Amino acid sequence: MSDRIICSNGVGFFRRIVLALLALAWFCSVCSTAQAEPIQVPRYDDSDDYLPSAEKRNKNNIRLLLKQQEGEVIFKVASPRNVLIDVVAKVPADADAAVVMLLGGNGVLSIVDNRLDRSFSFQPRSRDYWWSQRFATFVVDAPSDRLGKDGIQDTKWRSGTEHRTDLQAVLDEIGKRFTGPIVIFGHSNGAISLGNLASLASPKVKLYLISSAAHFKPNTEIMREVEYKAPVVFFEHKKDACPESRSKEAEQFFNALKAPTKRFFWVDGGSDPISGPCGPFTHHSYFGIEKATIDRMAAEIRAAL
Repeated sequence: MSDRIICSNGVGFFRRIVLALLALAWFCSVCSTAQAEPIQVPRYDDSDDYLPSAEKRNKNNIRLLLKQQEGEVIFKVASPRNVLIDVVAKVPADADAAVVMLLGGNGVLSIVDNRLDRSFSFQPRSRDYWWSQRFATFVVDAPSDRLGKDGIQDTKWRSGTEHRTDLQAVLDEIGKRFTGPIVIFGHSNGAISLGNLASLASPKVKLYLISSAAHFKPNTEIMREVEYKAPVVFFEHKKDACPESRSKEAEQFFNALKAPTKRFFWVDGGSDPISGPCGPFTHHSYFGIEKATIDRMAAEIRAAL
């Protein structure tokens, strides 16, 4: 009788151990699932901060934005640091090179219901001019954990390892979708991101295109310190009055860049500004001469490649 009692108690103890292990396994599974959910913050769309005033002042009816076009898709890139990055892409049938756009400002696109809506900064509003020059385009959004009002304006973050991790993931995914030469295009604050990406020294990148680089501010040393492993083409407007990219310091900054080959180009003309000196509708962003500027960029890229 006593033996049966001991045996029964042993079985009960064993069952309790098994149940405890199963509960622990379930808990770990729940934790793992929770950790797998990408970090996401609400998207801030600054269109209403800029467009109403600009539309009233736009006497020459210059294009202020370009919504998602036929043939464009948005795909999401999963970064190892548990965030997602939207990329707006179009690969024309005759495209033999691609431009990857790293945006200025806060780097946050206007995406509504998974479609590009009212993004109005220089690069996204002008991307169709690249298609006519046989370039594919990939417009890179801010990561899902930095979609708030400040986005990725923080120059220290743009120069740091988290951003570099995201950029590597984006570049790897683009490389799966396009096998031709890749050009990295950084405008204004986007030039800081470009310098960070250049530190990856990816053989996929065949040229770096910089325009109106926001170099005259703290934590932008990476643009001057990195060793560019591909040619650099640099564009600057003669009347760029943005304090962060003043034209009078542009050549000095350009001369400090470390690249196997590099070329500097001045741009002039355009329409009178209808936004602040660092804004999207001014000389800093080639307002009124977008097509002419991109046509020239495309020609110089092909010459360099």
